[in-house]
Amino acid sequence: MLDVCPACRIQAPHRQGREICPRCGGPLTVVDDYGRAVPRQRPVPSAVARPAPSRRPSVNRPPLRWTADRPAEARPEPRAPQPAAPTGTPRYFAVPRWGLVDAPLSGASDDRAAVEPSAPLRRTLSLVTYMLGAAAVAHLIRYVIAVVNRTTPIPAWLDLLSGAAVLVFGTFAVAGMLLALVAFVHWLLAVRTAAYAEADLRDPRPRLHQWLLAGVPLVNVVGAPLLLTEAARCDPDTLDAAADRIRRIAIAWGLVNGVALIAVGYRIGGWFSDSVQVHADGLAVVTLSLAVSAVFAHWVAPRLVTVLTGPIHESTRERRLVAA
Repeated sequence: MLDVCPACRIQAPHRQGREICPRCGGPLTVVDDYGRAVPRQRPVPSAVARPAPSRRPSVNRPPLRWTADRPAEARPEPRAPQPAAPTGTPRYFAVPRWGLVDAPLSGASDDRAAVEPSAPLRRTLSLVTYMLGAAAVAHLIRYVIAVVNRTTPIPAWLDLLSGAAVLVFGTFAVAGMLLALVAFVHWLLAVRTAAYAEADLRDPRPRLHQWLLAGVPLVNVVGAPLLLTEAARCDPDTLDAAADRIRRIAIAWGLVNGVALIAVGYRIGGWFSDSVQVHADGLAVVTLSLAVSAVFAHWVAPRLVTVLTGPIHESTRERRLVAA
């Protein structure tokens, strides 16, 4: 057993009759080997009373605090002195534009362009937009000339020039649509392959079936959204948003093809009719179809390339602040 002083926290082997701390004069507590307090046995009082020992005044000592410190070999090296900040305001002969937007390295941009199939599609759709718009303007001028010719004779050279313009720009428009179709099929197959590869899955459709579903006109109105929806299912997290974007593009594409079918029907009907009104109506419908197709190509270009990943907003671009 031990005699422990609660005030100054000293301890000593227990001795019968020692009740006062020799250091601070406070009462001692007897504890056993397990740290439990043991009631003190009072001695039997004798006939001769002993004088009470003088008690020393108690002193409030602060509790002992241990401070841990790392050994010398584990301490970090002292930091090198930082250079002094330059004084004064820098002056430029022109507004500096470096550091405002992170530009990718040339090698990284080349590699990204090599594996990113959306760039050729966007360029092709932009070119086709201008070609379809030019064809629509040429057909509109031809239609205005035909309307004026009903009441007023027009020169022969103007009739020949407008007819040649319709033929040339119409040929360019057809060639542009075929070029856009080829670029779209290449993009769709590349995006589908990348989606299945990223999900570590095997594409269940043969390549020939994909070409037929995406490349045959009118069939691709249903086949292309089907292929895109299957590719979107590889990422369940973005499936709902991607399916909604695919649905909107598919509806717009179906309307454009419907107008184009009506225009083709009018043109075929005009070949077998001698009515001037039928020819004029066919010319007006073709003009409307070309204009709608040009608007659709301009509208779908930025949306089609991000149909599976979602639009990239300007706010997500990383910005940095530079010192003036």
